[in-house]
Amino acid sequence: MSARDCPAPKRSREVVAGLNVRDLMIPRPKTLPTTAKVADVRELFGNAHVRSAVLVDGQAYAGMIDRGVIPDDAPDDAPALPYCTRELATVTPDDPISLALERLDATGALRLAVLDPDGATLRGLLCLNGTATGFCG
Repeated sequence: MSARDCPAPKRSREVVAGLNVRDLMIPRPKTLPTTAKVADVRELFGNAHVRSAVLVDGQAYAGMIDRGVIPDDAPDDAPALPYCTRELATVTPDDPISLALERLDATGALRLAVLDPDGATLRGLLCLNGTATGFCG
């Protein structure tokens, strides 16, 4: 099964107009601590449906590592944090889904971290499916 064959319910872009991010986000995404090693990320990516590793420091969002970013020759015991990107667009739970779609489309990303208005606390993950035609549930 490919990452595009997500078994979770999908909601097309057309049927989500008027919703907020909180209505479509995954409220408890799989996360790794900032102390995670490359081996931990590789293990997480062993699940074909996981496209991004979300790193946290407690409840604070530290960044995301997309599948394919870590080089094949990176040692398993190396820290994963240096491969993390923090400068990704984010949204809050109360943002309209239209804003989230604008940010996703502008960057070509399939994932957005959902943060509290404090800009630090992770509240969820907003995920487009592999074809970017709908949201994973």
